[in-house]
Amino acid sequence: MLKTARESDLEAILRFCKGDLIGARIGCYCLCYGFDRDFLRVWVDRCDEEISTVIARFYDSVVLKSSLTNPAEINGFINFIGYSSIEADADCLEKLSIGEVSRKRAYIFGGEANEFSAGETGEEHYKALYSLVSESIPGSFKKDKDAYLSFLSDFTFRKRRCRARSKSIMQDGRLVSCVITSAETDTDALLSAVASQRNVRGGGFGKKTVLSAVSELKKENKNVFVIALNKSAEGFYEHIGFEYYKDIGYIERK
Repeated sequence: MLKTARESDLEAILRFCKGDLIGARIGCYCLCYGFDRDFLRVWVDRCDEEISTVIARFYDSVVLKSSLTNPAEINGFINFIGYSSIEADADCLEKLSIGEVSRKRAYIFGGEANEFSAGETGEEHYKALYSLVSESIPGSFKKDKDAYLSFLSDFTFRKRRCRARSKSIMQDGRLVSCVITSAETDTDALLSAVASQRNVRGGGFGKKTVLSAVSELKKENKNVFVIALNKSAEGFYEHIGFEYYKDIGYIERK
């Protein structure tokens, strides 16, 4: 039976989520925000020390990791709490039959990255980073002041707790490529917001920026995941050393 998660569930949640892309997102939520926030609710299905399902609702977006021991309960519960979107393993979502599932290919890094380096993104360049990503990746960030301030608050909060970071390359005082980790635990990290200025694409800046972040994360013994948004991104990640991991599924309520 799904019950509200408490601080006493944290160790079991992290154990259940370890080594998984979806788990990295859920684990990061729990480590950053705990279990007493209005905008974050976490529920678990736990028997003794083992967890079979964990559901995190961050504002109105749901992230689900489950072994599907009780799909009917999970289905009903998700519809009961409401959502604007759901993210989970694609096969898991399709078995739940909640709605139409869109699939994206996820990758895990399996190559070498030791020879690349890029600088840590300074706080004075966060706005430029946000602008570059919002222009380069359709639907990633909204192009308005309130959305930027929300990103800035959340990213800064996570970074100060060592649950997010950003790498970038500057050229003539201008940010030309960037990457952030949108979620980190002690064992796993999810890369996102990978973008480069149009006029430098093909010059290796994106590769150097991504592999710099990867190199740093691998030295900390973390698995590094990324979700490819299209065929071009899939080719890019495969070329620089990422290997296919699994399909991640999304459901958006219209």
